[in-house]
Amino acid sequence: MPSRWVQLRFAVVLGLFLYFPTIEHAVAQSYPSRPITFIVSTTPGASPDIIARLFAQHLGEALKQPVVVENRGGANGQIAVGAAARAPADGYTFLVTTAATLTTNPSLYPKTGSIAVTELKPVTKLVDLDFVITARASLSIKSLQELVDRAKAEPGKLTAATTALGSAAYLTAELFKESAGVHFLTVAYNGGGQAVNAVLGDQADLLFETVALSNPLIDAGKLVPLAVTGTKRSEFLPDVPTAAEAGVPGFVVGGWVAVVAPKDVPDEIIQKVQSTLRQVGERDDVKKILTDLKARPVLDTPAEFATLLKDERALWDRVIKKAQITLE
Repeated sequence: MPSRWVQLRFAVVLGLFLYFPTIEHAVAQSYPSRPITFIVSTTPGASPDIIARLFAQHLGEALKQPVVVENRGGANGQIAVGAAARAPADGYTFLVTTAATLTTNPSLYPKTGSIAVTELKPVTKLVDLDFVITARASLSIKSLQELVDRAKAEPGKLTAATTALGSAAYLTAELFKESAGVHFLTVAYNGGGQAVNAVLGDQADLLFETVALSNPLIDAGKLVPLAVTGTKRSEFLPDVPTAAEAGVPGFVVGGWVAVVAPKDVPDEIIQKVQSTLRQVGERDDVKKILTDLKARPVLDTPAEFATLLKDERALWDRVIKKAQITLE
């Protein structure tokens, strides 16, 4: 028979085994007990920053602790990724960032970009941001098929303006060329504003940008919308066809803003934050603000978001390698 000492040790080990899940649950139940930080990968005033502050305000109210927004713009989001990856995995630091930071940077920055994959854990996608392909009004191109025909007839003559090299807009233009079987020059400018000015100043012919940035110029008649890039028409441009409807099947691109955490944050805290953010996204007043920003709330589960990340990383890795783009 086992000695009483052995029996006692067994009982202690079993008790600890049963107790640790209770401790983890208790931590999640008492969470949060102090302010939370949202590190944002853009400068103040950009769409991701505005969206982050909106959700931070209401998340803080729901959890009864302030959620502080800390902007760490620069280096295509790499600075913010590094700061979030180094933060303690205690559920008090999260990263709010864009699709490009999490899906293209691992390929654009082969030496350092992998931390977005290995050191961060998916929480949820906050919103989708639709992209639209537009042409300057004086170009006299009225449809995506006319653009394809012109680009095939005059390869390399047309010019597309986008934001920085390796940005979501830049890579969207590169993927479109591949999908449509056309060639035009893609020029990267220092920000969406400069790209827009290049098109309005007749220095470029096409613009690949978000609906939020393009819509006022479409309404003013300065840009002609040719197609949106999602799987379905944008509720903000309901009369504009998708690329597939307009004759380029298989070309699907979506922008988004999402939340991730340091990789070792306990799952119960991740679930609590995600479920609370989902409740925030379901509020009518929040939906109204997002509609004004031309953003659509999503708030998917961590597992659903993880699947999306895997698929989009594979897509953009192929596009980046084919275009031979590297930023380090």
